Amino acid sequence: MLADLSQKNQILLRLSSLFWTSMDWLYPPHCCNCGSQGAVFCLDCISEVKTLKGNLCYKCGYPIKKNQRVCANCRLTPPPYQQMRSWAEFTGSLKEAIHALKYKKNLALGSILADPLTLIIGKSSWDIDLIVPIPLSRARIRQRGYNQAALIALNVALKMGIPYSDHAVKRVKHTETQISLDVNKRFMNLMDAFYANPATLINKKVLVIDDVVTTGATMQNCSIAILKAGADKVYCLSVARAILRHPKQSAI
Repeated sequence: MLADLSQKNQILLRLSSLFWTSMDWLYPPHCCNCGSQGAVFCLDCISEVKTLKGNLCYKCGYPIKKNQRVCANCRLTPPPYQQMRSWAEFTGSLKEAIHALKYKKNLALGSILADPLTLIIGKSSWDIDLIVPIPLSRARIRQRGYNQAALIALNVALKMGIPYSDHAVKRVKHTETQISLDVNKRFMNLMDAFYANPATLINKKVLVIDDVVTTGATMQNCSIAILKAGADKVYCLSVARAILRHPKQSAI
């Protein structure tokens, strides 16, 4: 079964590579950040990405002081997931890349932004049975036409040879945009927003993938739904993480 899955993934990856190579030949790509020709996210702009390094909270992955293992928020209110990690700060060229994927239909970035996530998974001790994206509501899908988190998550699954599902978790409540909400209102806004299917998730070790983590409210509420459905463990991973300008001990 795993051999069949791996073979299918390799075929899909080859087809995807052939498709994007053909598109690049027909329509030479330009960097989503600097506009230079040759790649949708050029190496110079990728090198400017501020990856998250140093001492990170063991649970939520937020930068903390060197003499600490867990941030204040995770100590006071332990999150439902096992661990959460992000590749880099949501700023500069990476912010432009995510906006290009999310709002400008630059779909090729789904594969490119999946690459650093596969490296994080490879270095972790996570045992993953299934990858799922943070789902969008039907209204948001109709408006945008696609789920950017699903594009990233699917590419991660294909490259890692891990089963993927975009039906295991659904957003059953159309929530208002989170941008203008404070931390408490974000959690209230997302309460009971997700439904997780026990038939798919029971006893599974699940990895949830999103493009950006801001307060962590979305990941927390989605993780709660997945665990209620009978999943064994939940891990969370995002491309970017919003980092406060002034250091603080809380992370979510």
